[in-house]
Amino acid sequence: MKDPIAAYDAYSAAWNEKDDPEVRMNLLDQAWAQDGKFFGEDTPEGLVGREALNEYIVSSHEEMPGLVISETSKPQVIGNRIRVSWVAQEDGTTMYTGTDFVEFAEDGRVSRVTMFYDSKPE
Repeated sequence: MKDPIAAYDAYSAAWNEKDDPEVRMNLLDQAWAQDGKFFGEDTPEGLVGREALNEYIVSSHEEMPGLVISETSKPQVIGNRIRVSWVAQEDGTTMYTGTDFVEFAEDGRVSRVTMFYDSKPE
């Protein structure tokens, strides 16, 4: 996968796949570098690898049943990086908004996501 937008789309789809773990892992295999890293406010030390990210996605859906994440901006591409804004909703109620800064490995898979919340529940 060489297209960064396609890799990001597969990564995003993995976040929204809550019913079929095999489909979610297939999406992560397509999108996420084996040693890809995810950093966010809740994971400041980072998550490394597909399994760790998968577990984080599963726990997010357990904490927020009905979670759906949607992009609110078109991804901006600069070299092998993109920036995209998103909203996380639980049963149609906005829970979080944020921005992802995404970097890509040579094979086009996501190598690093740094996620910032723009807003979150108090």
